[in-house]
Amino acid sequence: MSAFSAALEAYLRECRRVGRMPATERSYYPALRDLFDAVGRTLNPGVSATTELAGEHHPALGLFEARGRSAAASGAPDPDRGVVEVKLADADIDEIAGGGQVQAYRERYGRVLVTNLREFLLVTSGPDGRTAFGERFTLADTPAAFDLLLDHPRREAIRFGDELGEYLARAFEHQTTISEPRMLAKLLASHARDARHRVRRAKDDTAVAAIREALEEALGIKFEDERGAEFFRSTLVQTLFYGVFAAWVQWSRSQSTNVLNKNRERERESSTRVLLARVSVAAALAGAANPVPTAGRPRQPRAAGLGRSARLGAGGSGEGGA
Repeated sequence: MSAFSAALEAYLRECRRVGRMPATERSYYPALRDLFDAVGRTLNPGVSATTELAGEHHPALGLFEARGRSAAASGAPDPDRGVVEVKLADADIDEIAGGGQVQAYRERYGRVLVTNLREFLLVTSGPDGRTAFGERFTLADTPAAFDLLLDHPRREAIRFGDELGEYLARAFEHQTTISEPRMLAKLLASHARDARHRVRRAKDDTAVAAIREALEEALGIKFEDERGAEFFRSTLVQTLFYGVFAAWVQWSRSQSTNVLNKNRERERESSTRVLLARVSVAAALAGAANPVPTAGRPRQPRAAGLGRSARLGAGGSGEGGA
């Protein structure tokens, strides 16, 4: 079980324990804090959650970079990674996010992670300063479904843990400056892993099956058994995700039309080539260092494993991948 899955299992077990007693929103704060801290420890710099915010009418939790729970107590400034608004599972998360309280928090703190225990929604400010509703993650669509989920904390933690961990990590790092290529590589890899999870859940979907058959026919190979299927999913995600990113970079370059800045444009293109090269290396190294498949480039299947039939799966699979 991954660290994210273990953290989610602990959260679900605590929600089930608290839910069996008369409880208020505040009763769930420690469980959420521990979940957020588990995710925050995987980041660099780290992020810690605290319920010890100063003043009246403050949010449920504050998210601080590196300084942790001591930040509020020591008179530190407002939470630099945003705040969290918590309601009970029977609340409508869209109504919470659109309410005046969350809007006030957004104007003051910049971003608000809204949750009703079973759903999470990031609320930020757009370029025009207006409310922007960002990424959403759902464990259960209804309170009844959440109750059923809490009856099987380990099973559901294994199912949702990695995806929720990736989501929260992105929420904690939202709007932070990407100052190094490895930060960009990490962000792209996180989104690509989410995409791979979605493709895995849709493995019987007609559209995905059609793409798989088209690739097999075009390449003259077969993606056999689960190992081959996983190689296909990784290949599909990487081809689409990094292809779109490369297209965006090319499009971004083409937007520069100022003839007077040709030299600056050439310098920018050179810097972009270096950045992309370093991103590729960083992603590849991250994939090699992580035994869990990452969004780096997939390791090529051994030629001997492919055999004469050039099949991926039982005869020799594509390990690694997104």
